[in-house]
Amino acid sequence: MSVFVGFSVFGFLKYAEGGFTIVPSAFSPTTLLLSVLIIASIAGICFFGHQLDLRNLAIHREEEARKAEETAKQGRRKPARPS
Repeated sequence: MSVFVGFSVFGFLKYAEGGFTIVPSAFSPTTLLLSVLIIASIAGICFFGHQLDLRNLAIHREEEARKAEETAKQGRRKPARPS
């Protein structure tokens, strides 16, 4: 994730190098490249964030299944009789 954030920050700093008051009148290849890098960074953050959510969901489901199995095992046991 830090790579994508780094590309975004680099692109922003490179674009703002001339200052915020100067607006480029022509669409240069550098501007196009930096725009593509920023869009790719955002897409990468979204993709890997989604993959992390799926992995966390799978871990949560496995834990819930394990807890349900333990509860079922405990339910089958007979309670101990007092002596």
